[in-house]
Amino acid sequence: MKSHLFIVIIAIALLSSCSKPQSGWTKWRGENGDGISKETKWDPSKLDSAHILWTKNIGFGHSAIAVQGDNCFVTGWMEKISGKDTLGEATIYCLNTLTGKEVWKYVYPSINGSFPGPRSTPIIDGDKLYAISWEGKLFCINAINGKEDWTVDFKADSLTEMDNWGYCPSPVIFKDLLLLNLNKSGIALNKKNGKVVWKSDLANSYYSSVQLVNYNGKIAGVFMSGKKLNLVDPLTGKVLLSYEKKSDKGMHNDIMKTNDGRIFTSDELLDFSDGIFKSIWTNDSITSNFRTGVIVNDYAYQFCNNRHNDNFNCIDLKNGAIAWSEPLSGFGSVIAVSDKLVVITGKGKIIIADAKPDKFNALKELQVFNFNEKLNNWCWTAPTFCGGKLLVRNAGGDLVCIDLGI
Repeated sequence: MKSHLFIVIIAIALLSSCSKPQSGWTKWRGENGDGISKETKWDPSKLDSAHILWTKNIGFGHSAIAVQGDNCFVTGWMEKISGKDTLGEATIYCLNTLTGKEVWKYVYPSINGSFPGPRSTPIIDGDKLYAISWEGKLFCINAINGKEDWTVDFKADSLTEMDNWGYCPSPVIFKDLLLLNLNKSGIALNKKNGKVVWKSDLANSYYSSVQLVNYNGKIAGVFMSGKKLNLVDPLTGKVLLSYEKKSDKGMHNDIMKTNDGRIFTSDELLDFSDGIFKSIWTNDSITSNFRTGVIVNDYAYQFCNNRHNDNFNCIDLKNGAIAWSEPLSGFGSVIAVSDKLVVITGKGKIIIADAKPDKFNALKELQVFNFNEKLNNWCWTAPTFCGGKLLVRNAGGDLVCIDLGI
């Protein structure tokens, strides 16, 4: 009797643990790559300075924040004075999310470039962290102690070319592969040792990261290069389907997957269910060039293409029409938490708003950063939300953690 009772208790415990949502935002745009958190235990009204847990300067960069368990991971760049020399170095930080205290850091030499600092967001996979420098070095780091396991140098190993903005795509993991949106239709590395599994023909890298979609009942990776969008078998690198846009506008941000399995490129809706790409509609006036939006209930929410057109748009995905357009400063970024939008404007204001197509309804606002264009401290990096904690940074390296949990 006791043994039966013990089995029942264990079964209930297992079911309970399986039903709990996993706490993590372990890669660029979250666990599903869609910029959406399903968390509900949070309170938008807590968005104020009294609920700021900690702040820290981590150095220049545009890398977003990855979170696993009690720790968050982010990268930044600084200049260091050594005698008569000025040296550049970048740092991968592991910080305690509750306190901001440093758990470990990994430092590597890095030169200054246009818009200094790393662009790519680290990804956490178990006890491994993968991060890419803007010069094109891929580091595999032990996420527990910060020790380097191995490094791959894209440029030195002639794996890909680099444009003026450096290496921007964030790595995506599929099975034992690291998928990178580099070259004409991607590169795949073995995540255990960094060895090349397959690579496509050389080409400049773009800003976007790989997205995984369902194609004919199997997983395919969406890789973008120039004007081309390619569906690729992630295991072999074989291009399954291609589509060429009229221009490369809208090809630097990630694609967004609609609820009915289509692809939204920020200015065009594509269907590929019949084995060919079919354009459903296009709207050049809504293009977002490197800040990917979010889709909530068949509407897309995203910033316009350039910093001088500050509009933040709600787009009806049925026809591409703009449902509403709100002028916001300095073309920022957006994520969604359950049915709310969390916006960071380019000039450092956080806005929590309803994700509804009838109007832009701001619920709470906080000017979290003091903006100064001369200091190049734009807020172009998408926020991270995990465990009720909102993490935001600017390009100057100011990082803030705000507790919105209940």
